[in-house]
Amino acid sequence: MGMYTEFHFNAELLPNNSVAEVLKYMLDNSHPLPIKPKHQLFSTGGWGWMLTCDSYYFDADTHSTLRWDDISQAHILCIRCNLKNYDKEIQKFIDWIDPYLNKHKGEFLGFYRYEETEIPTLIYAHVKEKND
Repeated sequence: MGMYTEFHFNAELLPNNSVAEVLKYMLDNSHPLPIKPKHQLFSTGGWGWMLTCDSYYFDADTHSTLRWDDISQAHILCIRCNLKNYDKEIQKFIDWIDPYLNKHKGEFLGFYRYEETEIPTLIYAHVKEKND
């Protein structure tokens, strides 16, 4: 059967159409497959559906979205899923998406938690400081 990892992640993205297109595919495989970025995430077997995976182990349902926000004029990514993280897809996803986030270093982004662990691993932005 396998063990699951719960993944919660929320962030505003910097303007980048190619990242948004990849995320649209990851959230809805009927969306056209974009050119895969050159990152280790995209060599894993589950990258294309990881954001929509679900199980009965965690109480809340999977609900991952990418929406356009008219106020901020940016895409907002909200992830709520759980998956078998055997190839460290979650950590690779975080590494891939981090440079495209409209966040400062150290801002809270979410968490992930393995089903046999009570305490989650917190996720913070690692992007370089931005000049305001």
